[in-house]
Amino acid sequence: MIKYPSIEQFRHIVRTVQLQHDYQGKNEIGEPIYQHTSPYPVLTLNGTVKLHGTNAGIVRYKDGSTKFQSRERELTLEHDNSQFMLAMSNKQLDFLFDGIDFDESIAVYGEWCGQGIQAGVAISQLPRMFVIFGWRVDGQWKTDILKSDHSQQIYDVREFGTYNVDVDFNQPEYAQAKIVEMTLAVEAQCPVGKYFGVDGIGEGIVFSTVYNNDVLRFKSKGEKHSASKVKTIAAVNIEELESLAAFVDYAVTETRLNQGLEKLAEMDKPLDRTSTGDFIRWIIGDILKEETDTIVQNNFDIGKINPLVSKKAKDWFFARC
Repeated sequence: MIKYPSIEQFRHIVRTVQLQHDYQGKNEIGEPIYQHTSPYPVLTLNGTVKLHGTNAGIVRYKDGSTKFQSRERELTLEHDNSQFMLAMSNKQLDFLFDGIDFDESIAVYGEWCGQGIQAGVAISQLPRMFVIFGWRVDGQWKTDILKSDHSQQIYDVREFGTYNVDVDFNQPEYAQAKIVEMTLAVEAQCPVGKYFGVDGIGEGIVFSTVYNNDVLRFKSKGEKHSASKVKTIAAVNIEELESLAAFVDYAVTETRLNQGLEKLAEMDKPLDRTSTGDFIRWIIGDILKEETDTIVQNNFDIGKINPLVSKKAKDWFFARC
């Protein structure tokens, strides 16, 4: 499968741009050399609504075959993901690939969302739809392809509005207020729900830009969907925490634990105690992916964090399974 990459936090993108800008090469033993010799760039970040559904993809190969996938695995009709493959198999999908030259593959990524997939957001009141947010042709990201077919409940996410913010990476905190304002507006009223005449909250915004030929993305979620107990949305600085217990409380939230259940379903794992190990591994992996800088900055010992996270995740999981 051609997996869709993880989406970073704003502070991670800030650090990536600054490190890439300051990179001077490697020394004689292969270690990177960084030196700040000129101002950081000002980049325009383009945003679209982040939908609360399940990640899905359609891949067309050169031999004409079509594969369906979740974020975690290739799908079959027997091992589907919220019936995405079943629904797509009954649609006419050639229009997605017509007119695109390719040598190996075209991957179409989007969110499979609507009734019965998630709850508590505006789009959970809508019929199921596939909302496209990314295209990859022969391994290269493309931003100039826009295809949809409303009669088949297939949309492009840009049809529901776009968001733009200029970020001066010398003073990224100045852009934070605008990012927060836009994110809270989406949380208060989901633009996709509003498009279809439905009131309800949204999840947030995904922003992206290109720097040094790399596509950089970050997500800005409203408080109701944040996986960690952040003090500030789209924070530039790392959270300061006074103890290991404070970190566990910060990182092992109800939102992240519920995401763990969703990931079990995506991985086609049973929602019972036989999946305890998979559940705990995903929780720990997700925390390390998003909060390693927080652990390092606060001088916490990962070896001491893992047992505390495991216990809290296990107790929560057992209470529900």
